Amino acid sequence: MNFKKALTKKIENATCHTSTSASSIAIALIGGIAVGTLVSLLFAPQSGEDTRNMIASKSRDLKDSMKEQLKNLKSKMQDNAENLADNAKEKLNTVKQSTNNAVKHSTTMGS
Repeated sequence: MNFKKALTKKIENATCHTSTSASSIAIALIGGIAVGTLVSLLFAPQSGEDTRNMIASKSRDLKDSMKEQLKNLKSKMQDNAENLADNAKEKLNTVKQSTNNAVKHSTTMGS
């Protein structure tokens, strides 16, 4: 019984202290798939030339896919940066207006 409690506590502590993000899991999964694919291609019962051509084709496809994903990511980052800049400008204008109103109010109170 104590062993079960100790093991449960150990597992809970391990899962609480592990900070694995979804992106690192996705990268590990993609890496595992790539390695598995490469190993299966190398041990496939076909000629070396066919295997090399297949690997080259898959590499080009992967390269094109990654370029497209990077373009999309770049576009999203630019949109986010523009939105942040617009929000900052709006907040700055709001602060300026509030400051101007406070100054006008204080000068009319002092007159």
